[in-house]
Amino acid sequence: MARAAQTVSKSVTVICQNTGKIRDLERAGFEVIDLPAGKKFFNIFTNISVILRLAHIYKKTKPGIAYHSSVQMSFIGAMASLFMGNVLHINSITGVGYLFSSDNLKARIIRCVLTPVMRFLWARDNAVMLFQNPDDRNLFCAKGLAKTDAPLIRGSGVDIVKFSPVLKGRTPKKDDKNKADDAKKMAGKKIVIGCASRLLKDKGLEELISAMKLLEGSLALELRIAGEIYQHNPSSFSPSDIQNWSGIKSVTMLGNVKDMAAFWRGCDIAILPSHREGLPKALLEAAACGLPLLGADVAGIREIILHGSNGLLFAKGDDVDIASKITEMAGDQTFRKAAGKASRRLVETGGFSDADVQASFVDLFRSMQTRAVFANDR
Repeated sequence: MARAAQTVSKSVTVICQNTGKIRDLERAGFEVIDLPAGKKFFNIFTNISVILRLAHIYKKTKPGIAYHSSVQMSFIGAMASLFMGNVLHINSITGVGYLFSSDNLKARIIRCVLTPVMRFLWARDNAVMLFQNPDDRNLFCAKGLAKTDAPLIRGSGVDIVKFSPVLKGRTPKKDDKNKADDAKKMAGKKIVIGCASRLLKDKGLEELISAMKLLEGSLALELRIAGEIYQHNPSSFSPSDIQNWSGIKSVTMLGNVKDMAAFWRGCDIAILPSHREGLPKALLEAAACGLPLLGADVAGIREIILHGSNGLLFAKGDDVDIASKITEMAGDQTFRKAAGKASRRLVETGGFSDADVQASFVDLFRSMQTRAVFANDR
């Protein structure tokens, strides 16, 4: 997105909390401003402090277009933009997050309080609501938080060169005897299922762990989970939860993984049981590596997994159905190979690559500069 902005603007400033990656952004040619955002998402004093800091930055940099990523930053950024008058800004909904996906009492109260404010902030003529999937757009339209013609760009893109398939195993022999020997070896091989996710309850990890317990002893499986705890998030798991999962024989907790291409190439299947997504980059990267996909039949995931083609969908929160779909895919090597090839084709031709997403952002930025109508469903 930032590279797309470079093609239509003389300068691009990235405003973000420093997580140790600022030098990487600077080397990529961007000016970077550190914006400490705190760790308490719904602390009113923390958010007021961030709004005032961001407003000061906007007054100093005088942006032609401001881009806010996520529900939280779209709220904070839109509030800060009030201090700048009529500055054009994009509120990018990369996933509805805890505020709109949770049904607990705290989330419902915050939604009730903030929805009228968000309607005011996001309905202004200088604001553009941007979505990654049509389900999220429909949800926000129903709540009066977006217009029905709000633009849609499918995800954040994936580097299809860095994330690419590798051939696994030796070349099959021509005679039937050797083919049979290979099949026997494959039958005894452990099938590796990969899951890359923040360790949050709304990612469906409890149901996935439960499904693995159901399958222990019946299939040779290993579930590898790449991801960290986010204790400042209300739905985060605790360290004791992760310690308990680590004690399960078929489950390997890897924590933070830096080389995700290598992670996916070491897996036979990718899975994401999340309860709702914007458009999950983890599955895009797995698909680019030529993996068959398993995922919950929910918003965002349905954009990537075409049931019966490049993977299988299961019912949200249903550990029995998750176990059933894992069994079905694990037992059908022919389907896994075909689904893996279909996954790769999808990211190459479906508008999910870095190049395709960047081109869509260029179109969006230019349409805002000229006040032209941006085509929906890029």
